[in-house]
Amino acid sequence: MHICKICGQSAVYADKGSFDAYSVNCPLCGYYYITRTAFVNLESAGLSLRQKANISGWLRENPQFEISSSNIEFLSRLNTPSFHERADKLLLFLEKETEFAGEYLERASDWISHCWCINQEELIEILSFLTEVKRIRQNESLASSTLKIEANGWEHLEKIKKINAQSPQCFVAMWFSDDLEKIYDEVISAGIIEAGYTPHRVDRREHNGKIDDEIIAQIKQSKFLLADFTGNRGGVYYEAGFAKGLNIEVIWSCRADHLEDLHFDIRQYNCIVWSENNLEEFKKRIKNRIGATIGFR
Repeated sequence: MHICKICGQSAVYADKGSFDAYSVNCPLCGYYYITRTAFVNLESAGLSLRQKANISGWLRENPQFEISSSNIEFLSRLNTPSFHERADKLLLFLEKETEFAGEYLERASDWISHCWCINQEELIEILSFLTEVKRIRQNESLASSTLKIEANGWEHLEKIKKINAQSPQCFVAMWFSDDLEKIYDEVISAGIIEAGYTPHRVDRREHNGKIDDEIIAQIKQSKFLLADFTGNRGGVYYEAGFAKGLNIEVIWSCRADHLEDLHFDIRQYNCIVWSENNLEEFKKRIKNRIGATIGFR
């Protein structure tokens, strides 16, 4: 057992399969990887409590993410969701934990990461808000603390699952290739975050349903979609087309050496063409394209 470098809780460490990184199973942050150099560098990163809470929440929503020295700065710049956004995150989590309407759930300590909270006091404040607006009902006793989703909560869940112009989420459709993992972590997601939005990749998030259902649900919850056609994957065409059918804005990108493989009907759009030797420019263009077509948050 070791201490998680993010939240400070006891966590289980193991070698990732090489001596360069650990796998970490943390009760708050979930399951993630961390390189040995990042393990050391986090000591001197000077992260605030809020930054640590943001990273913990991010790791919960993006399981099996690898923390490296090159992305510590990216993680430290994660945007803090608003109070109401964090309340919605918690309500969505409670829905996934609930098997039937009316079921009471026992409050657990790891809930603070699901709503990006610093501590239990902040979690209690969010729970109090959800209780005041009658989205949940709490049942406090000396032995335990339980709660259930109220009728107003179920109604609110239906609203936030619909296409929402105020959504901070950008759905990222791309080839899930090992070669593109670094591009996503350090360029695509970083550009989206710098524009003020939260990137979402369905393979980075735990869920209980069919992946196709999860994709559709998450696209519907997103303000816009970024589709990278590197690799010419059929799933990316499907997800971009589904978003366009819902009048959700799509930002298009493709690596230069794959541009000729694009289907004819995609070539009419203004695609961000990028190359491995100019990734900083790619990140800047993502940010600027979001600002020009969606608007900065």
